[in-house]
Amino acid sequence: MLPFLLIILLSFKSNTDIFSNPLGVLHVDWRPENFSEAWSGPPGGQGFVQYVFNSVVVTAIGVAGCVFLGSFTAYFATLASPRVRALVIAGFLAAATLPLIMLLIPYYSAFSALSLLSTPWAVGVVYACLCLPTSVLILHGFYLGFPAELREAAAIDGLGLMRTYLRIVLPLSRGPLVAVGLINGIFVWGETQLAIVLLQAPESRPIPVGLLDFQGQFSANTGAIFAGLTLATIPLVLLYLVFNRSIAKGIALGGVFR
Repeated sequence: MLPFLLIILLSFKSNTDIFSNPLGVLHVDWRPENFSEAWSGPPGGQGFVQYVFNSVVVTAIGVAGCVFLGSFTAYFATLASPRVRALVIAGFLAAATLPLIMLLIPYYSAFSALSLLSTPWAVGVVYACLCLPTSVLILHGFYLGFPAELREAAAIDGLGLMRTYLRIVLPLSRGPLVAVGLINGIFVWGETQLAIVLLQAPESRPIPVGLLDFQGQFSANTGAIFAGLTLATIPLVLLYLVFNRSIAKGIALGGVFR
């Protein structure tokens, strides 16, 4: 919470006070207009609303994709033989350890060849793939402890594997799915390394990349950058406060193994 409070404090200060007196509250040149400048966007850039829209598109596609695919993969992996299950989990564990910087050039080459550079929805699909290993690893533990009696009862009622998953398993996975969605959503919402490479056009940039336009070659509107960060963080804080219990419960359930 302290870093967030520091960002709020700095968002009301002038550039001079941010660097000379970052923690001070007395004898400070307060600049609430930092927020209006952040909302209007940097000179030559887009408005904050456009950045928010791009971030929402990228995050929504990335989170929805990784949550559904992660749940699907983790659940059906638990139905496989122990050897196959171990291989699947080992593969996702290895994928989760890959540094993102190793993937930048391959992704850029592929996007350039497919004419998908500066396309937010396509970058959302990439984030869904990047977040998939984490989602599978978290949900795998939960599905290992899923009651086999429920699957057997569904089979007696004539439900196949897919219908059992959609009608029985998914509704009972709400806690872990919310936890996975928020964990990955926070990552996608604030990620810059991949976004700055694949979303180069001003009208396609998400919030973290768009705010960088406040920083020029010889000067920077640091106060507006912190104001933009404050505005960008508010939705994440509200979501965390609303789903706090679901996150804790989901992570706890995801760590239960048989």
